[in-house]
Amino acid sequence: MAADRLRLHPEVGEPCDPRNAFRALRAAATKAGLPHAGLHTLRHSAASVMLTPGVPLNVISDILGHSSIAITGDIYGHVSPGVARRAMDTHGDAFDR
Repeated sequence: MAADRLRLHPEVGEPCDPRNAFRALRAAATKAGLPHAGLHTLRHSAASVMLTPGVPLNVISDILGHSSIAITGDIYGHVSPGVARRAMDTHGDAFDR
């Protein structure tokens, strides 16, 4: 992991132990009624939430730490009907000017 991607403990200023982060995630997910939600669930959710309003794929790829935008596109490149509709509306609006 690149040094600029390390997450520091807010009080100590040293890297967090990933096991502690995972335990905190599991506790929060269980409390929210999502006992099987894990780290990849959060990654997929975050990517989907960013894609829906149109955050560029290359930005999402960088945030997720993928080595290539192709990886991000292969995994998250599906288009939801709402996003497709907005894209077509935007395209149509260009001709109405």
